[in-house]
Amino acid sequence: MHISMARGEVVRNLIAGAVVGVIAIPLSIALAVAVGMPPISGLYTAAFAGAVASATGGSRFNITGPTAALVPLLAHVVLVHGVEALPAVGIMAGVLLIAMWRLRLGRLVRFMPGLVVVGFTAGIGLSIGFGQLNSLLAVQGTDPAIEHFAERLVDTARHLSTVGATTPALGLACIAFLVLWQRAPHKVPGPLIVVVVSALLVRLADLDTPTIASRYGDFPRSFPLPSLRFATAVGFGEWIDLAPSAVAIAVLAAVESLLSAVVADNMAATSERHDADRELLGQGLANLVSPIMGGVPATAAIARTAAGIRAGGTSRLTGVTHAATVLIVTLAFGGLGGQIPLTALAAILVVVAWNIADVPEVMRLVRGAPREDLGVLLGTMAVTLFFDLTYAIGLGILVSAILLIRRLTRVPAVAAILAEEGEVSPLSQRLTSILQTHPEIAFFNLQGVISFHSAAELEYELLAHQDRPLLLRMHDLHYIDSSGLITLEGIVEHRVREGGRVALTEVQPSVLPLLRRWGILDLVGPEGLFDRAEDAAIALAGGGETSAAPTTA
Repeated sequence: MHISMARGEVVRNLIAGAVVGVIAIPLSIALAVAVGMPPISGLYTAAFAGAVASATGGSRFNITGPTAALVPLLAHVVLVHGVEALPAVGIMAGVLLIAMWRLRLGRLVRFMPGLVVVGFTAGIGLSIGFGQLNSLLAVQGTDPAIEHFAERLVDTARHLSTVGATTPALGLACIAFLVLWQRAPHKVPGPLIVVVVSALLVRLADLDTPTIASRYGDFPRSFPLPSLRFATAVGFGEWIDLAPSAVAIAVLAAVESLLSAVVADNMAATSERHDADRELLGQGLANLVSPIMGGVPATAAIARTAAGIRAGGTSRLTGVTHAATVLIVTLAFGGLGGQIPLTALAAILVVVAWNIADVPEVMRLVRGAPREDLGVLLGTMAVTLFFDLTYAIGLGILVSAILLIRRLTRVPAVAAILAEEGEVSPLSQRLTSILQTHPEIAFFNLQGVISFHSAAELEYELLAHQDRPLLLRMHDLHYIDSSGLITLEGIVEHRVREGGRVALTEVQPSVLPLLRRWGILDLVGPEGLFDRAEDAAIALAGGGETSAAPTTA
C-alpha cells in the first residue's frame, strides 16, 4: 500500500513537472528576448538553473528560471556592457547569494518592507509592459541604445508612422486571447497556444512580421557545452563596474525566491516550511551553473511555482522534471521555434507584466495606505521606472527605515509613574501604598527599546528629577544599545557622584549582561539591584518595612 502511494506521488510530480515545463518554454523564450539575449539562453536557464535550484534549494516547491522581475536589471547590463557581460554578472550574483547563505541572511531578507516590494514590482511590470511596444507593434527605426523609460517612450512615439497593420493586429489578438484564457483555469497554458498558433499562422499564411529566426537565427539542436569564455571576455575593470548590478540582482533574486517559497508553503498548506538559508544556497548554485551553460541569471518564479502546486507537485521532483522537459523539448523541437513571431512573445510579456504589477493591489494601497507609506510606494515605483531598480530598492529601504525611526520616536521609551495622580493602578497594592506614602521617589518604567532614537528622551525625563531617589523598573525594556547605555551611565554616574540613590529592578535577562559589561551595575552596586519593585521602593524609602535582600545577579 505504501509503495503504491509512493508510486502515485512520483507520477503526480512527473506530470506536474511536465505541465510546468510546457508553461516555462514560451515564457523563457520571451524573457530572454526582452533582456536582449538569444531565445535559447532563456531555455537553457530554465533547464539548468531550474534543475540545480530544485535539487539543492530550501523549498520543495519553487520552480526556478528566467523571471520578469530580473528583466530591467539584465537588460541594463546588456545595453551598457554588452551580452558578454551578462554571464559575469550572473556568476557574481551567484557568489553573493552563496555568501548570504553562509552569513545566514535568509531570515533578514524577508524583512524587506512590503511597500518596497510592491512598489518596485509594480514599477518592473510597467517597465516591461511599455518596453514591449516596439516588438508588439513592429516599430521600425528606433534607437536600441536608449535605456531610460521616458526616452524609450518618446523614441517609440516618434516612429509610430512606421507601424503596419499585420503585426499590431496579431499582437493585440494574442493579448486579447491571453486575457480571456486566464479568466478560468485550463489544462493547456495560454502562452503555449499563442506561440504555436501564431507560428502556424506565420508559416501557413506567410504573414509579413518579424520572427525569432529573422532576428536571432534558428535554435541550436545540440546539447550545450559548458563554457568559461566570459572570464576572459570581461576585463578586470569591467568586473568592478558590474559589481553594483550583481548586488542588485542577488538581492532581488533572494527576495523573489523567498517570497515564492512563502507563497508555496501557504498554497500547499503543509506544516513543513522551507529553509530560507538553504534556498539562498540553491539559488546561488543555480546562478553559478546557468551562465556556464549559456543561460542568464535566474530566480524562483512565483507563477510557475503556483502552477506546479496546482498540477499536483509535492516534491523537488516537480522542479527537476520541469527542467528536463524544457531541455528535451528544446533539443527535439527547437527548429520549429524560429517561426514564432516576436509580437506574440511581446503579447505574452505584456500580460505577464500586468499580472506582476498587480494593479488592483496597488490601487487598494493608494486608497487605503497612510500618506507616508503611500510616498514610499509611489516613490519606489517612480524611481524604478525613470531611474534604476538598484536605486529604487535602496531608496525604498532607506525611506522606510527613516519612517520607522520617526514612528519609534513617537513611542515613549520611558514613562513616569506618579502615585499622586493615581497612575499606579497596574502595579501591586503594596507598591502603590509605598509610592503614595513616599512621593519623593521618582519611579520610572523603561520600556521597549532604548536606542539612538530615544536616548535623548531618556536623559530629558530622568535629569528633570535629579534631586529625588530614582527607581528604574526595567521589566518592559527588551533592548538597549550603546547610545542608550552611554546616556544611562551618565545619569547614574551623576546621581551617585552627587550622593543620590539609584535602584534598578526587574531587569530582563537580555539587558542584564549589557548593563554588567558597560559597568552600570558597578555604579549602582549590589545594593541597588532588585528582583522586585516593592523591595527597591522600600530600600529607597529608608527601609521602613521588612524587605527582601537585593538580587546578586
